[in-house]
Amino acid sequence: MILDILPRVGLKPKDYFLKFVLPAVVASLFMVVLGFIYFDGITRLLVLALPLLLLGGALGYPYIELDSQKQKINERLHVYITKFGVLSITDLDNKALLELLAVEKEELGQLAEESRKIYVLVKRWNQSLAESCRFLANRTPSSQFGDFLDRMAYSIDSGQELKEFLAGEQDIVMEEYAGFYERALYSLDNFKEMYVSAITSVSFFVTFAIIAPFLLPYDFITMVTVAIFIFMIIEVILIYSIKNKLPYDRLWHTGEKPTAIDRKLKKWLIISVFLTLVLSLALFWGKYIYEAPQLLSIPYEIIFSIAMTPLMIGGYIAQREESLVIRKENNFPDFLRSLGDSVSAKGGGTLESLGYLCTNDFGPLTKDLVALHRRLSIRIDGQKSWKYFGHDTCSYMIQLFSEMYERCTYLGGNSGQASHIIGRNFRKILQLRRSKYQNVNQFAGVMYGLSGGMALTLFASYGVASMVNGLYSSLDIPDTMLSMVHVVAPSDFGFISYMMYGTLIIYSLCSSYLIKLMDGGHYQVSLLHFSTMVWIASIVAVVTEMVTNSLLNATIPV
Repeated sequence: MILDILPRVGLKPKDYFLKFVLPAVVASLFMVVLGFIYFDGITRLLVLALPLLLLGGALGYPYIELDSQKQKINERLHVYITKFGVLSITDLDNKALLELLAVEKEELGQLAEESRKIYVLVKRWNQSLAESCRFLANRTPSSQFGDFLDRMAYSIDSGQELKEFLAGEQDIVMEEYAGFYERALYSLDNFKEMYVSAITSVSFFVTFAIIAPFLLPYDFITMVTVAIFIFMIIEVILIYSIKNKLPYDRLWHTGEKPTAIDRKLKKWLIISVFLTLVLSLALFWGKYIYEAPQLLSIPYEIIFSIAMTPLMIGGYIAQREESLVIRKENNFPDFLRSLGDSVSAKGGGTLESLGYLCTNDFGPLTKDLVALHRRLSIRIDGQKSWKYFGHDTCSYMIQLFSEMYERCTYLGGNSGQASHIIGRNFRKILQLRRSKYQNVNQFAGVMYGLSGGMALTLFASYGVASMVNGLYSSLDIPDTMLSMVHVVAPSDFGFISYMMYGTLIIYSLCSSYLIKLMDGGHYQVSLLHFSTMVWIASIVAVVTEMVTNSLLNATIPV
């Protein structure tokens, strides 16, 4: 029942009715009246279908929100259990521990809100922690989190200490997270197949839109425009669907202040964009205004590709820094476990052990460790020193887990235990990420192949259409048959060529964004993918034009 779901998504029945159901009903009635008065035929059916979408959206909103909250809980559960386990070995009592988790909204997301609910039940309603966990376990959107709360309630009732229970739960919850992550990767494979099928189908639809006006009384420009518009809608829908199904797993840090690497990437981005603008203006002015002979002989596809080439600079620099961040993450668990064991063995502070570890080689991470040691040696603010360390590495995971370690040791926790919990979970996440990167690389290869395939399909169809149009134009057609034969003006055909190439540009833009959306990396790297796809599409398009010209003797404008 929908009324049973409303409390689970934080909605009161009155608020749901006033904010969602009532506006949808009023808007639906207005559209029904509008449809019957002002429209007829197919247009009326389309207008009358909109109220069904509105009412369906209003009724389905609680279910969509419930699924969204479930996704948000499951994708952060590994961070929650790690932080919960690390903080449980400190001197905090259970109530203070829950209060601390409840305010970590940036790190824990929806799980911070779930922790706040438990804290309110314990603090204000004087419920025991076990009763509060059971109460929330029956109401939380995530069954995995609900099972965890049930196990925690049982262990507390049986007299087991919370830190012992959480230490045993680390492997259990991480295995559940691994299952959730692998299911997301499997759905990513399904989306890859759907994406390929959809793009292939739309490509043939655009091809049909090019050929159909010769057979049916439709305008060329209108048909191609409608086909490209449908193509854009399908691209947006697929990107939105994939974005909602992917687990939250970003690579880059979330610091408010830009780091030295951020400033470096921004500098190269500005340089790349500036060079692209200058080169674009120079090339297009030389080809279409000045009409330089050297440029007139170059197809416009190659001209555009050359103009976009400087974007590769900013994308390549970002990709290189991204690979360094990944190497830092691979070295971080070894460093943290060495630091924790050293501090526990010596029984002293972090500074001396860190100074010794800085003399060892931890790859690209060594430079950031030296900077961390320098900040800690000043003895001004240890918490900010660790925070800046996480930001300087530019890794979200290092930022997250290094702050966990610092908070645990600051609150009196055992550094050795904390480093082992964090290091073990960190490695499991890295293993899952390697599988994701492999899937994304395969997906990127498919995207590159599709860019060439689309160019071949579109421009081969364009060559056939151009040949047929030239044939019709050269025939001496009787007046009685003019209405049956459709001839397109050469200027319109040139415009259609530009529209088809624009379709390839849109595809390259969306696909390059989608690749970085899936791997969670820096979006500036998408410039490299975009420029490469543009070059592939342009070369295939030009070669297809040349082959079509030679085989069909078609004249295709360049």
